[in-house]
Amino acid sequence: MDKSIFLPLVQNAALLLALVFLYDAIPKKHQRQYFLLWRLGIGVLIGGIGVAIMSTPWMYEPGIIFDTRSVLLCVSGLFFGGLPTAIAVVITALYRLSIGGVAMWVGVGVIITSGLIGVIWRHYRKAHLASISGTEVISFAFLVHLVMLSWFFLLPGQHVVPVLSKITLPILLIYPLATWLLSRLLSRRFELERDEQIRLQDDFLFRSQFNIGNIGIAITGIDQKWIKVNPRLCQMLKYSEDELLHMTWKQLTHPDDLDADVAKFEQMLAGNIDNYELDKRFIAKNGSLVYTHMTVACKRTNHQVLLVISGYLDVTAQTLADREVLASREQLELVLSSSDLGVWDWDIRNDHIERNTRSADILGCDIDMLNANSRQWMDSIVAEDRPQVLQSIEAHIRGETPQHKMEYRLKTLNRDIRWILDTGKVVSRDANNNALRMCGTYTDITEAKLIEESLKLSALVYDNSSEAMSVLDENGVIITVNAAFTDITGYSESEIRGQHIRMMYCDLNGHEFYQQMNDDIRNKGEWQGEMRQRRRNNEEYVIWLTINTIKDKDGLPHRRVALFSDITDKKQSEHLIWKQANYDTLTGLPNRRMLLEYLSAEIKTADRNRNHFALMFLDLDYFKEVNDTLGHAMGDLLLIETASRLKSCVRDADVVARLGGDEFTVVLSSMADHKGIERVAEHILRRIAEPYYLGEETTHISASIGITLYPDDSPSIEGLLKHADQAMYAAKDQGRNRFNYFTPSMQEYAKYRMRLIHDLRQAVLNKEFELHYQPIVTMATGEVLKAEALLRWFHPERGSVSPAEFIPVAEDTGLIVEIGNWVFEQAARQSAQWRKTLGVEIQISVNKSPIQFRDEGALLHNWLELLQQLDVTGAGVCVEITEGLLLDASMGVTEKLLAYRDAGVQVSLDDFGTGYSSLAYLKKFDIDYLKIDQSFTRNIDTDENDHTLCEAIIVMAHKLGMKVIAEGVETEAQRQVLLRAGCDYGQGYLFSKPVSASEFASKYLLT
Repeated sequence: MDKSIFLPLVQNAALLLALVFLYDAIPKKHQRQYFLLWRLGIGVLIGGIGVAIMSTPWMYEPGIIFDTRSVLLCVSGLFFGGLPTAIAVVITALYRLSIGGVAMWVGVGVIITSGLIGVIWRHYRKAHLASISGTEVISFAFLVHLVMLSWFFLLPGQHVVPVLSKITLPILLIYPLATWLLSRLLSRRFELERDEQIRLQDDFLFRSQFNIGNIGIAITGIDQKWIKVNPRLCQMLKYSEDELLHMTWKQLTHPDDLDADVAKFEQMLAGNIDNYELDKRFIAKNGSLVYTHMTVACKRTNHQVLLVISGYLDVTAQTLADREVLASREQLELVLSSSDLGVWDWDIRNDHIERNTRSADILGCDIDMLNANSRQWMDSIVAEDRPQVLQSIEAHIRGETPQHKMEYRLKTLNRDIRWILDTGKVVSRDANNNALRMCGTYTDITEAKLIEESLKLSALVYDNSSEAMSVLDENGVIITVNAAFTDITGYSESEIRGQHIRMMYCDLNGHEFYQQMNDDIRNKGEWQGEMRQRRRNNEEYVIWLTINTIKDKDGLPHRRVALFSDITDKKQSEHLIWKQANYDTLTGLPNRRMLLEYLSAEIKTADRNRNHFALMFLDLDYFKEVNDTLGHAMGDLLLIETASRLKSCVRDADVVARLGGDEFTVVLSSMADHKGIERVAEHILRRIAEPYYLGEETTHISASIGITLYPDDSPSIEGLLKHADQAMYAAKDQGRNRFNYFTPSMQEYAKYRMRLIHDLRQAVLNKEFELHYQPIVTMATGEVLKAEALLRWFHPERGSVSPAEFIPVAEDTGLIVEIGNWVFEQAARQSAQWRKTLGVEIQISVNKSPIQFRDEGALLHNWLELLQQLDVTGAGVCVEITEGLLLDASMGVTEKLLAYRDAGVQVSLDDFGTGYSSLAYLKKFDIDYLKIDQSFTRNIDTDENDHTLCEAIIVMAHKLGMKVIAEGVETEAQRQVLLRAGCDYGQGYLFSKPVSASEFASKYLLT
């Protein structure tokens, strides 16, 4: 850089400091008072400084000079505003014109634009001049001096480039720096002036508040002594300033508030807090309490508290007033709570309702929750009642009614329904008569409503009850009666009212009855019982009467209430029900229930008199055949006649009862010996055996009687009935039409049979059965192509149980159906397995009980489906049935046998010749095999008759297209005879006993 330019410009810029010095030298005490004059003076001084700066320029050539007037004027415009700057611009511009030269107008333009830019910048940034940043000042300076340089383009052409190339860099380096330095000095003075002004304002505010404010103010040290107090605090505490300055605030603080204040004060001294607020009481000089709200702050230096300033707002009057209001409210609340009234206060303009605790209790919620939600009470009103409530309130607000009053139902939060009496009135209106505030009360009238409803209901019940009611005075005079009374008795109210109750006495009850009833009423105050009466038309009826006494406050009878109902129909119905429950409707004999009651009474009599009685259990023989052939109507006639004959055979003291079906019992009381019992039993047998004439039909039956004795055979009713039943079945087993006494062996057999039934059920569940197979041998060749499946039961304790022992029990209990189904399934699967694994087709015969035919239901269909699944045909399974089954048409034998034939299953007729053999049935049914019973084959080689009979059976079977199997072949001689007779197959111990499936396979299928 050319030092010839730089140094003069720096020297010239130093003259700018004169502006700062002159600004500081001008007195500012009366600046605001002589503001215009002050601004004019500042303008002249700035202009003079500008002339001085222009007097020492750097001269490029005569007429082209450079100085720092642009810095002066732009800073003037920025910090002093338009008027001083305008004056300075005029002075400097005139001076530049006086200098003249080629750049005269350029110089004037620089003067004007520099001041103008400063004024414009001030307009937008005036509020921030005291804190203006250096960046902003530099930006401002560059703008001013770039505009300044642009003026030099107005010089004659030969001067523009040389001048700009010479002067641009110095100007852009020196002038912005000079602008920043001058601005920084002036902004600092502006900042100090602003702070001083703020301090003066704060001081003014503090002094004005300190001296004349309504807040007590005190300055204290850390030793709690007052250093300075204002007049208001002295006035509040009734002490002079001098007195307070010799005391500490701790001395005047109420003892109850001291600990809290000291704790906060020490926290502030420790630096934990800088200020705090507290409600605090002082004790004034006259001993009165001064309530204040205190605000405390501190002045710290180096983190140490120097001074503490406190402000005290006297709230004594407000506090005492609030306490009075609170006390009044508490008194009001106490009054309202004792009266159980809910209170509501509605600010209509702000739509806010305040309710008391009783209101919340009625609704069943918290008081805060109720007052937080103004709609909660209204929303809890039952929907049907809510419109009427709203209409009543709106009508009163409009001034149409003197008050709001409404009864409605309220659904509480506990889901209860309460009845509410809601009353309210507008207590405040504005100038336009608009309602502002409305107050009212809630009264829970639920109990009153219930009483009212109860009274209404009582009246309705009294008037409409089907039970007769009457009210008497203490002397028995009738005061009132209801409609049911007149309906039942036939007396009108006018006829009966005022009469003594004795007019209702009836000779059907007797004098003693009424005497006892009246004694009970006098002594106990009540009576209840059954009574016979006569209506006004002399018709008899039965009533159930209840009489109660209502006493007065002294405990003496005041009224008597009599209630009664006509139970005539009920008594008749009860008698009918009792008879139906205890007597057989067909025969008129006592039924099982009546028999049990009688036996219970008879046992007590026998025990008391130490005698015996006999119980006969009688079952009619062949009654089922009569019922099936002649019909149930004839069967009923037979039972009625039997009942009559039985009653004719016993004494009047004895009892004949029907247990059900064709079973009767006879109780012979006080029997001394067996002869009398047997005489009655024989008489009964003779009478029952006599012909029965049933319309046009005549039939004969007999009876089997079981007899047991008390207490010889059993001490209990259950034991007697069980023993008599066992004895009756023994009589049937002995041929029927006889009587039989109970013996202990019958009981033993019954117990054994019961245990066997239980074990058999367990065997079904535990799969204790096993199939053995006995080969059926081709007589001519000895080949084994058939086998009979025979069931074996291996009991874990009994060991092997004979089929002859458990099969009858299984048939009696119905277990044979489940067992037979298992046998068939196992046999079919075994046949299929042998065919699949050994390639041998073995036909397995399975015995089917008549009980299975009767009770199997859908099992037949299941059997046939199983055969299809296993692909087993007639060559695999054969079903064995007995001859008797062919005679029973009720079991659907024909249909089931046809189903077997259609499925390809062969049928074998077992034990042929031992039952009701019928050639017609053999011809009718499609039978494949006849099995000659072993009773014929046993002696075939020695008994000519058996030999002949067997030959005849074989020939007949062959003629009918059936093959013959001989059972019980045990010797070679028997085999030879049967072979010569043409028998097809043989089965018996000669060939093999029944063996297990594995043994059968190894002996006959694997060889």
